[in-house]
Amino acid sequence: MNSTPRNWVDYTLWVLLAIGFIGAIKVSYENLTGNPCPHVFLVPVCYAVLIGYTLMVLSVIINHNGCKHHFFVTGWSIAAAIALVGSVAELVAGGGVCPTSGGGSIRGAITSAAIPLCYVSLALLIGILLLFIWGPYRRACEIE
Repeated sequence: MNSTPRNWVDYTLWVLLAIGFIGAIKVSYENLTGNPCPHVFLVPVCYAVLIGYTLMVLSVIINHNGCKHHFFVTGWSIAAAIALVGSVAELVAGGGVCPTSGGGSIRGAITSAAIPLCYVSLALLIGILLLFIWGPYRRACEIE
């Protein structure tokens, strides 16, 4: 019976990571095709978010517990910092900071019901953190 919660946690973690990773790929691709995402210095933020999600995906693939934690913390920190700063900026500016779910660029949504993707990413990242702590991190700590 102990494997059922573990499987549920692992599968849910994989689903959330896949959603975030695929979303980051989509926004990065849209940046290449002319729908820009915000920049920090000369680097588009969507590429940094993609790197963060890639590191988190690698963290659940890697078998070495030490690397697993470092990859996850690094990737999660990058993506979470960007999502948090973007979400706060989106709230303070009243919109137009983050790419949206309606396919709009950072200057406005195509539909009024569009959700800023920094909000979506922040929610995903909170869920991913909780699931990682409950699943892979807890199991790694039990081994050591």
